[in-house]
Amino acid sequence: MKKQTMIVICLISLLLAGSSFYAATQYIDALATEKLFAPVVKVAAGKEIAPFEPITENDVVLVQEEVDEILPESARALSDVIGKKSTQTIYQGEQLLTNKLTDSQLLPGKGEARYEFPLLSIQPLTELRKGDRVKIWVKYKNFAELQDYPEPAQFKKTNDTADLLFESQLASVRDSNGSEIYTLKPNLLPSPDQMDAVFHGAGKKTQPANEKRYYDYRVQPTSLPAFLGFNLTDQEYVILNEAMTYGMLQVGHIMVSKEQAS
Repeated sequence: MKKQTMIVICLISLLLAGSSFYAATQYIDALATEKLFAPVVKVAAGKEIAPFEPITENDVVLVQEEVDEILPESARALSDVIGKKSTQTIYQGEQLLTNKLTDSQLLPGKGEARYEFPLLSIQPLTELRKGDRVKIWVKYKNFAELQDYPEPAQFKKTNDTADLLFESQLASVRDSNGSEIYTLKPNLLPSPDQMDAVFHGAGKKTQPANEKRYYDYRVQPTSLPAFLGFNLTDQEYVILNEAMTYGMLQVGHIMVSKEQAS
């Protein structure tokens, strides 16, 4: 066999051996990576998921995480979380735990019932969103209007300005057509548009349901809020009904810190 032929055969053998070695090492690396890393769903950078906010594709990312760093019950696919809601605040970079997600509609608990009140009877003091923990106050009418009123029977009047009635959770924000719009901004005086919406129906924009939820939660409601709903005990309902005869109900969001939410 010619020397040149031997050289060519040797070169080809070396190339084949090198290719086989490279393919084998790549396969081993892939197996090692597969064992050391796995996909997990996290909150995207710059995002924060509030309680009972419908989760959108823009809120989350699927990343490869070291297996030892993945928490039990962590969501492993985007389809496991899109459209669901978290029961607590989740901050950027945090893993989404499936046991903290829910499809529930904030149904009344034992001894409670859902009651909805017209927004004309309630003054929001802060931005309010479905699922928020809130304080409910009564702001009294002026002294001249209340001078012939007896002392309240269901709650205690401690001063002439306002009294805290109790804490609760906002269970629904609806327009005059009964559609859930999730959120509303504080409005100290009802606008003419809001008054008209209460009595004649809120106008709607045509948007897909998922986009509607997204914009409503970012304080751009697709229709005007008209009713707020709370899950109340019988006693709490009686208190609110009596309090409305003495003044305006006021509702404010109870801020929850990151430490409290975790």
